[in-house]
Order: sequence, then C-alpha cells, then structure tokens
Amino acid sequence: SPNIFFEDVASSSDDFYDKALEGFTMFALNQGEVCTCPSRALIQSSIYDRFIGDALERTKAVKQGNPLDTETMIGAQASNDQLEKILSYIEIGKDEGAKVLTGGTRAELDGDLSGGYYVTPTVFEGHNQMRIFQEEIFGPVVSVTTFDDFDDAMKIANDTLYGLGAGVWSRDGGVAYRAGRTIQAGRVWTNCYHQYPAAAAFGGYKGSGVGRENHRMMLDHYQQTKNLLVSYAPTKLGFF
Repeated sequence: SPNIFFEDVASSSDDFYDKALEGFTMFALNQGEVCTCPSRALIQSSIYDRFIGDALERTKAVKQGNPLDTETMIGAQASNDQLEKILSYIEIGKDEGAKVLTGGTRAELDGDLSGGYYVTPTVFEGHNQMRIFQEEIFGPVVSVTTFDDFDDAMKIANDTLYGLGAGVWSRDGGVAYRAGRTIQAGRVWTNCYHQYPAAAAFGGYKGSGVGRENHRMMLDHYQQTKNLLVSYAPTKLGFF
C-alpha cells in the first residue's frame, strides 16, 4: 500500500508534521503484519532529505519488547516461518541494489526475550520496480522512493497489482481529495493511517479482491431476498 507525502507537509514543524512522521512509521504497527501495511512510502523530492531524516529518527525510536509491557511499541513476528520470510526479503532488497537506511537485521533482545522472532524496523531506499516494492513482505519493512509532482505520485502509487489501502498526506484539501479519487485502492486514509471504524467499508481493487466488509452494505450478505412480481392489470401482455 502506498503512503504518499506531498511537499506541503513539511512547510511547518508543527503538530501536523509530527503526525505525518507518525504516519510514515505506521509501517511498523503490529510488526507490519497487517494486510494494509503502508509498505511503500512516496515522498516528494523537494522535501525528501529533511523528511526522511526525521522519519528515520522516528523509526529508530520504536521500542521492541514484550507486547504485554505498556512501554513496548511492537512485539515479535507471528512465527519463525514469518521471521525467515521477512529476513529473506531483506536480502532480496539488498541484492536488488536497494539501500538500507536503517534496520535490516534480526533484532536480538536480552533476557527472556532472547531468541524471539524480532526484526528491526527496516527502511529501504530504492525504486518501484523492485520486488520489495511490489510484493507483500508482511513485516516491519518499508520501501521508500521519491516523486516529482502529483501525476508522478499517482503513476507510482497505482503501479502495483494490488489495491487494498493507501495513505495521502497534504495540508491542501484539494490535493488530498484529488489523490484519494485517483488512487486505485478500496480504502484511502487522508492525513491518517490504520484507523478502522466499524462503519467504514473495507475491501480492495485489482488483485486485492472484490466486495466489501463492514459498512451497511455488508448486511446484504446476511439477507435472503425475494422478489414478488405481481400483475395488477386485468389484461394479458399481448405477446400470444
């Protein structure tokens, strides 16, 4: 899922900018084991150096540990198989020529957590044709690239087989609205990410499936409907 940051998010170092940095780091939520994980970050070229620098600091501050500890931000991966899959994709990214900006290794924790299935939150820098951009890793890994303008952002965002979720970050309501309408995804978060109200429809475009969950339209799947076709006219249709 693409997470797009337009240049105006960095026009001021305020609460909104802080919120956008959290939005970037949402790739690590639930250890990245979320089907709508924002695993691609698209940052406008004009703010790239500043934004990625701040985003890396935010990523490095993510605290791993026991998920029952209230100070922990992310826990371990679901299984050893998933751990190995994530680590294999990290190696794939390196082999493709992507640059590891932070992370890229198995995390070794102390004490009772030693040997746990932990992966350091990982940020790659590369291009959208790489496998780490196009395939679902399902771990705390985000692949970052840049875009020049609105049309370029939409082209990159939609250059994928899938379309379950996306994120748009902009202080300009017009830009945010146009992006949301243009992105080929069933759910587009605007100036937020990973919010799941029960009344919001959930489903995908393209390879992410058809149909929707949640919302009142979902109730149709639990109904047995019947049509009664009744003629109130005393005369025949006139065919025969």
